[in-house]
Parts: sequence; C-alpha cells; structure tokens
Amino acid sequence: MQDNYIQKLLSIKDIIVTNITENSETIEVSIQSTNNTGVCPCCKQSTTRIHDYRLQRVRHSNIGLRQVCLLLRKRRFICKKCNKRFTESLDFLGRYQRNTKEYIFTLLEKLKDTRSLKSISKEFKTSIPSVTRLLHLTTTQTWSLPRVLCIDEFKGNTGREKYQCILVDGVHKRIYDVLPSRKKSGLENYFSQISKKERNKVKYFVMDMYKNYADIAKTYFPKAMIIIDKFHFARQCFWALENVRKRCQKTMDTKLRKYFKRSKSLLRKRRNKLTEEQKEEVEVMKWYESDLRDAYNLKENFYLFLDAENKNIAGKELEKWIERAKQSKIPEFKACIKALENWKEEILHYFESRFTNGRTEGFNNKIKVIKRVSYGYRNFETFKKRILWCCS
Repeated sequence: MQDNYIQKLLSIKDIIVTNITENSETIEVSIQSTNNTGVCPCCKQSTTRIHDYRLQRVRHSNIGLRQVCLLLRKRRFICKKCNKRFTESLDFLGRYQRNTKEYIFTLLEKLKDTRSLKSISKEFKTSIPSVTRLLHLTTTQTWSLPRVLCIDEFKGNTGREKYQCILVDGVHKRIYDVLPSRKKSGLENYFSQISKKERNKVKYFVMDMYKNYADIAKTYFPKAMIIIDKFHFARQCFWALENVRKRCQKTMDTKLRKYFKRSKSLLRKRRNKLTEEQKEEVEVMKWYESDLRDAYNLKENFYLFLDAENKNIAGKELEKWIERAKQSKIPEFKACIKALENWKEEILHYFESRFTNGRTEGFNNKIKVIKRVSYGYRNFETFKKRILWCCS
C-alpha cells in the first residue's frame, strides 16, 4: 500500500521502494525496477540472467519545496545468446540521463513562464548552464511560409545587434522565426535561402513604415500585397497631436497648465466616447489654444478615415484629410502628412485585407518581459530558443 502511494506521488510505475531518507531540504528514495527481463540491444534476445548491479543517483521533480533524489539500483544483464552485457532500460529514465523524464518535463514547463533562467535554476536546485543546455535541446515545430507574413523588430540588444527581427504567421497567430538582425543584408541572406516556390506562398506582407522591409518584400515576395499595419499609420496623427499639446503647454500660464497635465489619452480618445465632464475639459483646452483646437479636429476627422468601410472610401477620406492638414499649416503635422503620402498605397491595402500586426506586437510585449526579468541575453541563440519556447 505504501509503495503504491509513493509510486503515485513520484508518478513512476513498476518500481519497488526499498528505503526513504529525508530532511528539511531533500528526500532520497531508494528504488529498483520490478521488471526482471532485459532485451539485448544486439540480438534482441530476452534474458533474465543478471551480470551485476550499479547504483545511480537520479534527479526527480520536486515534492513541494523539497528536492527529490532517486537512488536507483540498476541491473546489468548478460545475454545468453551473444554474451553481450547491457544495462536495463527504464520507462521513466532516458538513456545516459541523470534526470527523470518527469523532472525534465516539469523544468521545460517552467521555462515557458516569463521568469529568468536564474530563478528557475534556484527552484530546481541546479545550475544555470544545466538549465540552458536543456533549453537548447528543445525543438519547436517548423512550418512552411504562411499566407500572411507579419514582420516587426524588437530591441533585444543581443549578439552585438541592437534590434532583432520577428516573423509571425498572421493567420495562425504563431511565431515563424526570430532573426538576429533587422538589417537589410541579414534579411536578404535569410530569405535568399528560401526557395522561390516557397516564397510565392506569401500573399500578404504586413509591416511598419521601415523602408528595408518594403525593399525585401518587393524583391523576395513580388506576388505579395504589402500592408502597413494600422497601428503604425494611425499613430502618425496621434504623435502630431501630442506634439502640439506639448508645445502649447510650454507657452501656457502656470494656472492653466493643470488642464493639460496627463491629458494625452483624453485628447486621443474619440469624442463620442468621452463623458460629459471629459468633454468640458477638452473644450477648455481647445478654447485657450487655436492650434490645439485645429489639431484636435484633425484627429477627429482622421477617425473618419480609419472607420472607412472599404479601400475606395478610405482613399477619398485620406485625400480629404491630407488636404485639411495642409491647410491647417500646423508644423507638427508635416511629418505625418509626408509619411501618409509616401506610404499611401500600402496604407490603403489595409482596408482591402484588414490584416494587422496586432499579434506580432503582443509577442513583442512578451519578449520585453522575458528580456527584462533576465536583465538581457548576451547569446542570441539562447534568447531565440527562450522566445520560441515561451511563445509556442
């Protein structure tokens, strides 16, 4: 009865528990297999003849906060047919392993959490290099290039590169790959190794307003529609509005500045979603500053463009908005107008397909957490493995 209970606690079948010793930090369980037959790896002949025994210390998954160590009495059989000596195989322990499969599985599950390798190694009372080696043994499923390929960069500061690049399947919402650099030469080297037939599977290429991405898309994905992510072209207008607010606030009397403090989200929010009290606050700010009033009205008109039902309507609304912005002569909107005009065709493609980089930005946020809790990664391959494993 006690043996059955301990087997269930350890999640190991077909063993005999011969002894247990414990203290406040560790539990040591002496065990041996109940299977009395071994199969020769050379001639596949079954045998019950035992050559000798060997003791092996094996790490097992923790019970509570205590480390579990198995003292395994392993048998070495001798084949009656070919005289080969061999060690018995056990379901719960891999060949040449000193950690049980349960221990490895538990540790790998912990590696999916957004925690540092150091904190995980402390929990399992093992070294960081041991955890890192196990991480490098992980494999994630590889897929063919997706129909919708989303590309974005994140600030990884690893492998002597400031920015790394992430490729995401926009349909199935999963990471396709992580690249060590967003530089054009690195991207060209990566995509040139993929066959043309495979690259032609990509029908939509979603990106931000980074010229290198556009050049790569035109060269290696000529059949794909290039789409500028909605968030990236929309924030051009919001940035302009925020810069107007900052300029107006600097020249304002101290007594009036209280209306402008922490008003960024208030001004960005759609007017029809404001409370009556919030509308009054906005009106006060608009009344004191004509440039802010014009900028706010441009922002509200910009939502008419964002809400367009199709590409044709969006194109007309964008043309009208650009003309209004030019007539306003607000200097902060010059960069916004230039960006929208330069990327007009790619921006309007969004209204035709409705694909965005939303999921990619979600992965980027998770990557930031992984990087922050670990205080950065010096080795890119380790960083990449952690990203792919955490986001799988």
